[in-house]
Amino acid sequence: MKVKSLFLSICAIAVLASCSKNEDIVTHAGSEAAEAKVTLKLEGDGTVTRAVGDQEAADETGAAIKDVTVFFFNATGFIVGSPQYIQAANLGTPITTTTDAAEVVVIANLGGGSVSAKFNGVSSLEQLKKIDFSSIADASGVKSVNQSKDNLYSSGVGEITFNDEVGTATVQLHFVAAKVKTVKITWNAGQNYAATENELTTDNTKWFAIKQVYMMTAQTNSPLIPSNTTDASWGGFVPQAYAFAGGVAWGTAPWVWPADAGTAPAQTSDYLVTPMPAATSDAIANVLAGKAWYMFENSPASGHPTGLVVEVLWRSVDQSTDANDILTKYFTVYFGEKAGTGTQPLLKAGNTYDMSIGLKGDFTPGGNAGGGGDDPTKPSVDATVTVTVNAAQWTTTAEISKDFQ
Repeated sequence: MKVKSLFLSICAIAVLASCSKNEDIVTHAGSEAAEAKVTLKLEGDGTVTRAVGDQEAADETGAAIKDVTVFFFNATGFIVGSPQYIQAANLGTPITTTTDAAEVVVIANLGGGSVSAKFNGVSSLEQLKKIDFSSIADASGVKSVNQSKDNLYSSGVGEITFNDEVGTATVQLHFVAAKVKTVKITWNAGQNYAATENELTTDNTKWFAIKQVYMMTAQTNSPLIPSNTTDASWGGFVPQAYAFAGGVAWGTAPWVWPADAGTAPAQTSDYLVTPMPAATSDAIANVLAGKAWYMFENSPASGHPTGLVVEVLWRSVDQSTDANDILTKYFTVYFGEKAGTGTQPLLKAGNTYDMSIGLKGDFTPGGNAGGGGDDPTKPSVDATVTVTVNAAQWTTTAEISKDFQ
């Protein structure tokens, strides 16, 4: 070992002794590799050169790194040592491993604690790729989603370069969730829109109101490391078991979960917006009004694509004051169904989406309710509904793209 490297290693050991939570290094069977120190350089997706307009900067506080869980693997993909949980304040300290570590996996913002039990028995990178995490908090009744503006998982893999027993690794972090940033709804002029359900009920000159907008069958299970980690696509977040959530409860028609489809989706108000924000010029600029929806990637193989539902109340008889004449109609857009079904593409992990739903039909009482349907479990593919979805790579901020040293 060179004298300079030896000096750096000794200094690193002294510093790490005061802050490391995992100092025991366990090497694979038969290994005689020497102890080594690795310094991480973490980068975000924004470091990749892309065309202007293809990127959407992450400005959420949850995108910042609060902690990382670090795994080292040798050249054959077997784990070196144990997973190490490190808080952001300690990321400047080199991490202890051995010289046979060839690759490092970093997962940000898991929070340590009981989540570490998920990694018990993991001996290889392939095993790690098969561990599902849930975005749903473990609570009774209406659930909450742990992917939010305050906390977002990101992950990445990097190769380690050693100079004697001192190593460095650059890891590009990618968001595990997809983000729906904007849902804009427009309709034709002169449709006598009621701003609230109460206004529709009390003013019989109004024709329709938007009661609520919500996501259904959003995927809540995902691996944190995709099956494809070797190229720029960083894709394929397919869980071992599918689980779903939605803004309204299953169990009452039309939301009846098939008996042979496994556990019914959880209900979470995180995927529900009601009442509507104020409309201007026959449009609601953004139903989400400053918030966002975060969800895991939903594989078409699940058989239950993620749906965006606009639920409308429509006065079916002109100027009727009979509550029975106010009917519920649905405009539904599904994402990620099989090709050729007229639905929208998959909502991919690491992308952010701006959506625009145009209600182009006529809401005149006695007509066809603007083209709205009675069954939201089927997509609205009528010409009276237009859908525009703009996707951009969801890039991390400059706070992540720096050297932690």
